[in-house]
Amino acid sequence: MTREQQETFRSLIEKRIEETTAEISDSQEDVKPISPDVSIGRLSRMDSMQMQQMALEARRRQQLLLVRLQEALKRLDQGKYGSCLQCGQDIPEERLQYQPDAVLCMDCAR
Repeated sequence: MTREQQETFRSLIEKRIEETTAEISDSQEDVKPISPDVSIGRLSRMDSMQMQQMALEARRRQQLLLVRLQEALKRLDQGKYGSCLQCGQDIPEERLQYQPDAVLCMDCAR
């Protein structure tokens, strides 16, 4: 991978990290516990609890994505970015543009 490609991917990864961090921060209100003393109907409470659980799962996925993106930056710094961890072949640039945290080529991912 050329130096120019590395810098392109570095800026892409850093941008995705910023976006993911903002999304995690924005979800703060959605994951707050529902207080039992708030007087809402039983079905409304169940709906609120379901929405909270969905928000918690979405937040968990965003946090995992953030970790994967940070690991991609480390691999970039180590000169290992863009190589399949299983077979060692180059991961196609198109795949890395779509999923910059990819660690496997398409053949190994299947």
